[in-house]
Order: sequence, then C-alpha cells, then structure tokens
Amino acid sequence: MVTTTELTTILNPVYLFEFIHEQSQQKYYCILDNISDGIPRYDEFILVDGVDVIFDYDGDYIYNIFQQTSPTNLDPLLSDGLVETGRAKVLDLPVESNEFEQEIIFNIYE
Repeated sequence: MVTTTELTTILNPVYLFEFIHEQSQQKYYCILDNISDGIPRYDEFILVDGVDVIFDYDGDYIYNIFQQTSPTNLDPLLSDGLVETGRAKVLDLPVESNEFEQEIIFNIYE
C-alpha cells in the first residue's frame, strides 16, 4: 500500500514501478494495476514475484513509482514523473504445506 494518488497529476494513470537493490544496484521494472477501492488515503497494488517481476536478490530495495499514460513503457525517463519513493524488503519465505501429515494408527479390539 502506497500513496500514489496524492501526487498524481494526469488522468487515468498507469503506474511504473522501479525497484533498485541496495547492494547490487540492479534495477527491476514492472507495471502494476491500482486495485484500491477508491479510498483516498492509500493505493493498493499486488506484486507477484516471478510473474510481474523476477527479483534476483532478496534484501532491501528502494522503490520509485512513476505516473504515465503508456501501459507498456518501462523507461522512467519517458514517464510523466515520479509520484512516490520508499523502501521495500524482498524475502524468500519457505512454502508451508497445508497438508495434515500424521501417522495413522489402527486400534483393533477383540
């Protein structure tokens, strides 16, 4: 959740996200849809690693969000301007199983 609408100055914006890994300075770009329900205090976006962008590194990132009209542009220099900057952390969390595993014990009484 971020506050992109606050500084957005164009109609029907498309948001370009830039993530910069703090150690390697590797940059990653993606375009995400604002899925918030019109709440003026914040904007909500969902990013799926491996679908929207593939991060090579875990750790700390600086993010920049740019407003633009293009639904395909991935170059911040061609955007309509920066609307938010901040920090993000990418973690590689283990996948937990939802399966219940327990030894089956048969009790047979005669």
